Amino acid sequence: MMRGRRKSVASALAEVLGRHRETGDAAIAAAFAEACGSQLIRVASFRGVMRDGRLLILVTGPEWAAQVTALSDQLCARINARLGRTAAPGLDVRVGTFQRDP
Repeated sequence: MMRGRRKSVASALAEVLGRHRETGDAAIAAAFAEACGSQLIRVASFRGVMRDGRLLILVTGPEWAAQVTALSDQLCARINARLGRTAAPGLDVRVGTFQRDP
């Protein structure tokens, strides 16, 4: 029997992967998905960590780039809180195309 609040798959993954630093990009990707929520994650994709530590985020259009950029402080705070460390010092938001993994 399940009690309490239901967790999304992204939330469960971020929680498990966040406990282990060696999970790297997978933990950040899961935490990013959770931070974005079900609507924003449809148009934004974590693609990796830049040399300066910022997260590379692709979005589907310039309007979404503006939205994600405006939310970057909040998204980074959520990612860092979920992982318990500073994994997201900032975002590098770019417009591009991407396919979701099945």
